[in-house]
Amino acid sequence: MTGSSSSSVAVTADGLGKRFDIYPSDRARLLEFFGNRSHHKEFWALRDVSFAVPRGTAFGVVGANGAGKSTLLRLLSGVSQPTEGTLDVDARLSGLLDLGLGFHPDFTGRQNIALNCSVLGMGDEQVQALTPPIMEFAELEEFIEYPVRTYSAGMQLRLAFAIAAHMDYDVIFIDEVLAVGDQYFQRKCVLKIEEFLAEGRTLVMVSHDLHSIRSLCSNVLWLHGGRVVHQGPTNEVVNAYVDVARDKEGRIKARLFGGANSAQSRAMASRVATEASGDQPPVPSPVLTPDSEIPYYATSEDQSLREAVIRAVNQPQRLQEEWDRSESTQDYEETHGERPIITGTGEIRILEVRTLNAAGEETDAYATGESVTIATTFKTLSPVEDPILGVALFRNDEVYIYGPNTRFDRIEAMRGTYDGVYTYFIHYPTMPLLTGTYRISVAAFDKHHLKPHVWHNQLYEFKVTCPREDHGVIELAHEWGLVRHISGPGEALP
Repeated sequence: MTGSSSSSVAVTADGLGKRFDIYPSDRARLLEFFGNRSHHKEFWALRDVSFAVPRGTAFGVVGANGAGKSTLLRLLSGVSQPTEGTLDVDARLSGLLDLGLGFHPDFTGRQNIALNCSVLGMGDEQVQALTPPIMEFAELEEFIEYPVRTYSAGMQLRLAFAIAAHMDYDVIFIDEVLAVGDQYFQRKCVLKIEEFLAEGRTLVMVSHDLHSIRSLCSNVLWLHGGRVVHQGPTNEVVNAYVDVARDKEGRIKARLFGGANSAQSRAMASRVATEASGDQPPVPSPVLTPDSEIPYYATSEDQSLREAVIRAVNQPQRLQEEWDRSESTQDYEETHGERPIITGTGEIRILEVRTLNAAGEETDAYATGESVTIATTFKTLSPVEDPILGVALFRNDEVYIYGPNTRFDRIEAMRGTYDGVYTYFIHYPTMPLLTGTYRISVAAFDKHHLKPHVWHNQLYEFKVTCPREDHGVIELAHEWGLVRHISGPGEALP
């Protein structure tokens, strides 16, 4: 399992799997041993896991509790053996840093230092030489003669990390230790890990501390249910993992629409909102043909924007059919759990919501800073006076980003009595959102802003990716500066 450190790859796993046989009782284990019938259930903690870690790099492993992260580290460190697949750790010496692993609870801190060193084949002189720097790093001099069982979790962490930090490991496996202890010692550990990497050592690190993963690791493996969800560059994988973790309820479309795409989503939303047809005769249609001059109201003077929106939303035949379909006005009341999805008094029905890029093409994927237009097509079931039209943006963890409407922005040109089929849209010349999945709410409220004629709450989604590393929600214009006050002899600034 270990090599001579000759390869450029320190750790290689191919089709790695670990199965545990779970018995309901000791009696079941005996019955199976002496009989011919199985009495256990198989549980695969890992299955079909493959990756490679280049020498001299830090490799992160992320995932929810129970994803198989710690099991993987135990396989890598040799504490446990895989059930299937192959594993190669090409290192002269490797070690697992796990909280309390290898400590004898009744031994003192000093005795546990000696125990861990002797296991690695060190003589008494080497142990005596290493003990003072280990004690100094752990800052446990006052407690070093006490049994480890009397140590707090943080104190055990200090001792465990201090011992591992002074071992001559080529490859180090770290399991969640940076999530324990005070901020001061966490920072001390991070600085030591940076020293390891500067020395050309290899690190495989499991942690829920995504800031440390981002700071230290060049590549990340994401596990879920013992299988690989994604692996690759740190920002790419961590951003995807955070995006899913934010979505506490799960994606609306996945739960309501079975993972439907945006077109299916709109169709389902339309079906949910459609009420039973009445017997009223058709009303003459105000929808114009492609050759007609299409009325267009906007605060923007951008002619290309006008043309792009009209191309995307003007479908005379289909919209004519929607207008000709007689529908009675009824309240909307659709919920997802406790959250309202489609609600309103029913005078307006939303037909579709589209997200358009700068070319007027429908898409749900954007880069930070790109143009985004959100166009909402609706029909009135009865004349509506001065509806307040709005669009709101949320991140998928319910963070409310922005929610303008035609009343707040005083769009007088869009006031009046609506009786027909229309599309209103909001245009963002640049969308400053950072990487994530975002949800759109669209609504038409009554003129007093007291109740919605219709409200689709976070029913539509789009994704944003930022081409560079950045944290937070939005990109804000900014500038940097530096003022030099005093220059020392070691300064090396431009």
